[in-house]
Amino acid sequence: MKEKEKPEQSKEARPTVKKPGAKRPRVVKNKIQEADYFGEQYCKTEELESPDKLLRMLAPAIVEVIAGVRNISQLAAHLSEDVYLRLRDRSVKVAQERAKRGEATKAPQLRVGNMKKQEPRDGVVESVVLVQSATRTRAVTIRLEGINRRWRATSVSVI
Repeated sequence: MKEKEKPEQSKEARPTVKKPGAKRPRVVKNKIQEADYFGEQYCKTEELESPDKLLRMLAPAIVEVIAGVRNISQLAAHLSEDVYLRLRDRSVKVAQERAKRGEATKAPQLRVGNMKKQEPRDGVVESVVLVQSATRTRAVTIRLEGINRRWRATSVSVI
């Protein structure tokens, strides 16, 4: 059998048509310059809204994530990647232990108590928020940093 012969294709490169007004993509070769344009941009406190409302929302929500009654993805916009991953791992571990014991998940009735905060430097807020339930009071420490024009929790502890 003879193989079918393919018609000879033109090996000339097609001319590229440049659209009027089209911009070339920005090429950044310097890693420091790349971070300046695309990395985290830290903000001053005066450029951000008051952190009080976020702290009063975030503290009980973190306790609820650990208790297994709130999905951590609801807090993703307010947490740094490191905090998100540690809270996710902790909530999974607690859920596995609860499943081994055969306990049901109960939604705690939480109330935000006193809140203390300080600003160690511009664009950073460190706080302790007391979260009270019927049986215990927990202290939730949260460090907020102004990143990309919003507050993000970069460190969280529940005591």
